Amino acid sequence: MTMNPTALNYRVAADAYEAGRPSYPAEIVAALPLGAARCIVDLGAGTGKFTRLLLAHMSANTRLVAVEPVAEMSARLANEARVEVVNTRADAINLETGSVDLVTCAQAFHWFDNEASVAEIARLLHPGGTLALVWNNRDDRAPWVDALSRMIERYAGDTPRQRSGRWRWILQDPRFVLEKEIVQDHPHRMRRQDVFERIASTSYVANLPEAEKAALREQSDDILRDAGLGDADEVVFPYVTQLFLLKRV
Repeated sequence: MTMNPTALNYRVAADAYEAGRPSYPAEIVAALPLGAARCIVDLGAGTGKFTRLLLAHMSANTRLVAVEPVAEMSARLANEARVEVVNTRADAINLETGSVDLVTCAQAFHWFDNEASVAEIARLLHPGGTLALVWNNRDDRAPWVDALSRMIERYAGDTPRQRSGRWRWILQDPRFVLEKEIVQDHPHRMRRQDVFERIASTSYVANLPEAEKAALREQSDDILRDAGLGDADEVVFPYVTQLFLLKRV
């Protein structure tokens, strides 16, 4: 199985991703079974935003493996001595069967919501182990965020994304049982200039021609001005964070 070609756009989006994307609420991390975990796999680790949170809260003797197919993204984790970085796909992880207590997928599972990858996750987790699916979703209840979403969604095509809901089949997969779902508002304070970095960090925007990106920047500036944020140094970008905890049967 080859990587989705759109995912390769993240090769040029690592800086924008780090600048424009939010971290995750402390309550989400607190809900994870980190205390007794001996081995954690952070799948689709990206630049390590969620990986670093795991690192800060896990036990000192826990093994943490960050799996990320795009080396340009995972390079941001190069200086984290306690993190093992593996550049591979979600369906080809070279760890022993049943050796993992917790698999986390933050902002990532929609990229590999296929049978081969889920079978690999199920292989890695021992019975009673936990799969945690986490997303920060733009909160389109704010009119200006909805306008930004509509602006960029016209480039989405058939790119895998959380909003499609296609990934939800795993909630009925007999290998897993849904134990908990948490939905939480997550306002993210950021520099106004980084709002466009958030847009540029989207996979289907990242590799657009520079002229088209410049046009999108102008449109995003217009949207912020219309929302009364044109002269703001900082904006609060509203997100809704979702966590799904599934137990391996």
